[in-house]
Amino acid sequence: MRKPPGGAYDGAMTRGPSSTARRRVPYAGAWLDQYTLTPVPGGALLAGGQGWHPEGGGTTSRTSAGAAFWDTAREEWLELPALPAPRQDHAAVALPDGRVLLVGGRDMQVTELGSTVFFDPESRRFTEGPPLIAARSRPLAVALPDGAVLVLGSDPDDDLSRGTRAELLRPGSSAWEPAGQTQRIFHPGPVCVSGGRVVIAGGRDNGFGFAVIDGVHLAPPLDVSTEVWEPAGRAWRTTPHPLTEVRDDAAGVTLADGRVLVVGGWHQGQVLTSAEVWDPRAETWSATGSLAVGRSSFTLTALPDGRAAVSGGLGTGPSFDALPTVELWDPATGAWSPGMPMAVGRAGHHLVRLGDGAFLVVGVSRPRPDAMPETTSEVWRP
Repeated sequence: MRKPPGGAYDGAMTRGPSSTARRRVPYAGAWLDQYTLTPVPGGALLAGGQGWHPEGGGTTSRTSAGAAFWDTAREEWLELPALPAPRQDHAAVALPDGRVLLVGGRDMQVTELGSTVFFDPESRRFTEGPPLIAARSRPLAVALPDGAVLVLGSDPDDDLSRGTRAELLRPGSSAWEPAGQTQRIFHPGPVCVSGGRVVIAGGRDNGFGFAVIDGVHLAPPLDVSTEVWEPAGRAWRTTPHPLTEVRDDAAGVTLADGRVLVVGGWHQGQVLTSAEVWDPRAETWSATGSLAVGRSSFTLTALPDGRAAVSGGLGTGPSFDALPTVELWDPATGAWSPGMPMAVGRAGHHLVRLGDGAFLVVGVSRPRPDAMPETTSEVWRP
């Protein structure tokens, strides 16, 4: 691996301190965003994205077909053969057999892609997968316990009186099949898997799309409904018990015990610090402890010991600086406490588990406040 701009690769990543110094991810351009980062056996896969390249006095973007593998044993990034075609704003799902499925997205010419791609960690190569029923940009995709993949969201669905249509790819199948349509949620909030069920925690209700009319920003109304997809009937239903609070752009994650934790979001222009937990047996939400620091664009991660971590994000001060701080949620007390911070402040970053208590973090950072952003990685330990 060549020395990246601005510094050498330094130190052993997984045997060092709790959070290591950042190192540049292999990609072309100034910085990379709208990629996916997915855990695979032996490391993690970074695929696609939008690369920003210096041009004239500014920057211009190009969709990337690049890919890289974080090799945990060698503690370095390895460049991979390119994707079959460039893509950004896609979804990526880790499958039980170790492969990764890339779903949908867009490129510089096509606003919604219907193609899918498999990555095999043994051969470290990409192959085309079955095309989606409906092309989707920024889809939401989850893997079920039996290895099936369910995709919803960003569906070019003209039926605005109902929700969004989902589709399912079963293990070994050569085609996607319909997986029902949500009852109310049209723009889903957090989507999590609990047991064999898929849970949507709020979102935006059916109705018109996002628009600006006479200078006024209009959006579908927020909805606190909880919708559950049952694998037996491949159908969605609304549960009797909604979220305890209205939330826009909240984060959600499935905990080690199968419960779902939803944190933060926005409401009426204010950042929320509150959190709540969904009990899959009673299908009810209950409030839990609130974050000490208000933040947006953070990353919520379930830890294998049952805790959860909120890392980074944008602060609520006048500068909205990216934060390096971490808060840890304790399932026994419902309280948040300070965790080991990241090496640098990050917002909108990705974080995946590597094993042995370590997590790989990838996101945009700046070597200096006045420097061009770059996409870097670090290994973080709670």
